[in-house]
Amino acid sequence: MNQISQQIVPEIFKRHIGTWKGEYIKTDTKGHFQSSFLGTFTIEIQGNTYQQVNQYEFPDGKQVTLNFEGEFNNGILTLNSTSYFDFQAIAWDSGENTIAFRANKTQDGKLITFMETVNLLAPNHRVRSTQAFKDGVFNGISFIEETRLSQKFANDSLE
Repeated sequence: MNQISQQIVPEIFKRHIGTWKGEYIKTDTKGHFQSSFLGTFTIEIQGNTYQQVNQYEFPDGKQVTLNFEGEFNNGILTLNSTSYFDFQAIAWDSGENTIAFRANKTQDGKLITFMETVNLLAPNHRVRSTQAFKDGVFNGISFIEETRLSQKFANDSLE
C-alpha cells in the first residue's frame, strides 16, 4: 500500500483482511435460540477501497452470497451493497481491537438497523455480535465466532 492509503485506512481494518468462517447464531429478544447457519466472509482492501463478500450456507441447503463495497474517508468506512438496493453502513475503529459497525436496509417494508462490534481476539480469531432493530424496535441479537481461513494479501501488521 502506498503512504496515502496507509493514512486513510485505520490499522484495525487491515488486520481483518482475508477469509473468515464461523457459525452465525441468531436469538430472539429474550436471548432464546432462533436459528443458525454457516458464514464465510472475504475482506479485501486496495488503496482506500474496501470489498467484502459474505457467503451463507443454511441447514436446508440454501446458499446466499452478498456483496459489499466501500471507501475510507477520514478513518471512517462507508459501505454500500449491490445485494440490497438501499443498504448503507459506516464502520470505524472504536479502540481495543474493535470495529464498530452501523447499517440500515429495508426488508419486507421495514427499516432494519444493525449495530455490530467486531472484536479481534488474536490474528486469526475474532468475535462479532449484532443488535438488530426493526422500525426502531429491538428484534434480537446475533453472534458469530470466526477463524481466519486465509489471508489474501501480505500484511506486515499481523503478528
